[in-house]
Amino acid sequence: MKTFKKIFKISFYILSAIIFIIFITLSLFAWNASKPLSEMYDEIDRLNKESIYITEAYDSHNLVVNNPKAQIIIIPGGLVTSESYLYLAYSLAIEGYNVTVSKALFHLAILTPNYASRFLSNTLPNIIIGHSLGGTVGGFIASSHHKVDHLILLASYTTKPINNASVLLITAENDLVINQDAFNNSLSNYENYERVDIDGGNHAGFGYYGKQSGDGIALITINAQQNQTLQIIKDYLENHL
Repeated sequence: MKTFKKIFKISFYILSAIIFIIFITLSLFAWNASKPLSEMYDEIDRLNKESIYITEAYDSHNLVVNNPKAQIIIIPGGLVTSESYLYLAYSLAIEGYNVTVSKALFHLAILTPNYASRFLSNTLPNIIIGHSLGGTVGGFIASSHHKVDHLILLASYTTKPINNASVLLITAENDLVINQDAFNNSLSNYENYERVDIDGGNHAGFGYYGKQSGDGIALITINAQQNQTLQIIKDYLENHL
């Protein structure tokens, strides 16, 4: 009995130490997550936001408009802060959509892959927009929730079949982060998809956080890539809603 208690005690301490190390490691990664450039807020200040009601919660940024066309959920890329997608969120809200930017545990949506589904609307069409790893997580949600009508992947791909939602793939010419073979293989997962490539853009340009390690050099500004992305999304939704 004493031996059992001793083994249990040692195992408990080892497990606690492992959990502590994992927590510290994830905290350090999260601390170094990519944050929005100050110029993003300058661009947001230039937008007409009078018709948008804005709130922030522990797990989301919420932009609400009168008579919304649909509910949009934005899932950030891995180790990128949710604030880095606020220009995209504000610009879409101005177009008449309710927009929720999901915040992720340790800035890694993959740790709680179904969490953003709590923001799906029961009364409006639902659109998920995911960047990079956030798009993969968005694919998990779209594959298992029939309330998702459209999945928009920014420099991303899914590993799950998407049968009930239409899919828009927006890629960038100089993206060197995305796994191109995995992206190409994923195309068979989509029953219905369209693809648009942004000339001169790169992987990081789908967020507003600047350079990313291993990425290609953008030949257009971040603002230009953001606005092209917005126009592509706007045109797509106008044709599909």
